[in-house]
Amino acid sequence: MIWEEIRGEAEHRGEKIIRRLWNARIDNRDVNLLIVTDKSVYVVEVKVKPKISDVRELVAKARLVKNMYKDQKVIPILAGALINTGVEKYALKPGVEVKRY
Repeated sequence: MIWEEIRGEAEHRGEKIIRRLWNARIDNRDVNLLIVTDKSVYVVEVKVKPKISDVRELVAKARLVKNMYKDQKVIPILAGALINTGVEKYALKPGVEVKRY
């Protein structure tokens, strides 16, 4: 599950998990999973077959989260089962991490 993978990576980097929110609301937008650590905030969008428009929306959500957590690194993550290479390449350009499940 995506939560366990991100938690494990964060803990491996020495981050302490402060909060995990499923279906968080940020400025009237839904964020599938928001993980706040002492150093970073992970903004996770989970889609079975994500599209480029999902990547754009994730980047916009990450910007909103950055306004709330100015002193922390914000890491947008796109998680999906069927991520085509075009969507993956598009996601990597603005710094979105891609995880397949």
